[in-house]
Amino acid sequence: MSNSKQIINFKGLYGDNHYPLLPDFIHHESLEVRSKMYDWEINEHLHTDLCQIFMIESGSGVLISEQNEVAIEGPCLIMIPTNTLHGFAFEPSIIGEVLTFSENFLETLFKNSPKILLELNHLKYLQFDNDPSIFEQIKNYKSLILKELYEENLEKQTVVQSLFTLFFISIYRFSFSLKNTISASDNRTLMYFQAFQKHIKRTIQETKSISEYAKELNITTVHLNRICNALVQKSALQIVQDYLIAEAKKYLLNTNYSISEVSYLLNFKDPAYFTRLFKKQTGVSPSEFKKI
Repeated sequence: MSNSKQIINFKGLYGDNHYPLLPDFIHHESLEVRSKMYDWEINEHLHTDLCQIFMIESGSGVLISEQNEVAIEGPCLIMIPTNTLHGFAFEPSIIGEVLTFSENFLETLFKNSPKILLELNHLKYLQFDNDPSIFEQIKNYKSLILKELYEENLEKQTVVQSLFTLFFISIYRFSFSLKNTISASDNRTLMYFQAFQKHIKRTIQETKSISEYAKELNITTVHLNRICNALVQKSALQIVQDYLIAEAKKYLLNTNYSISEVSYLLNFKDPAYFTRLFKKQTGVSPSEFKKI
């Protein structure tokens, strides 16, 4: 394959592929530290195992994801889940901080609260112009977390986890208040849905039937489809296709792979079928999308 252009994927922080990754990895730095090194321009990239939260107190910039641009203005918060293409163009006057943590840390924290994990596992831009007190509350939790991280106190890990729980729940509540709630579901339903999502991510380049996914979850295909329809009003197949198209977009935008190469990479036996599905999902053909 002709792959002179690659998706930029960092195992560690931006520009660093050798950062030690631990299950409970947590890192904090001011926005200026890394952004200034790159003249305030952060190229589109993704992190396989790391989530990030950008807390912008003041100043402005642009968030870029899959070549879509969103103007950002402090006070705001940006959540970047794992495997999400993102980049930034910041104004040098911007003031903010970046919290980076392993996906495993977040999952451990909310293993019994799948509804929170489901909400936090999306790219989010939250503006606090009309709710400055909530932003201050979140900032306060962040300050307490950092104080605890940098000091050696009794039961440090327990306190850090408790503070992070409050930090994330504050974000979850604010994010949830901005949109209509999803239909009420029990935790078991959400756990099945999240497990299904993880199976898709892990096997995105394999050919798997919906019945195989259901078997891995120890439920029937009918049950899996009911779960997906209840939570996101889509069939299980549509969700798999959404992931495939999202993955295809990354390759089309960020590599020199041909459309046939991308289709084979994602295990489509027929590039023509891949093209039809892509156009059905996006409204444009892969070749048209590549030119956008």
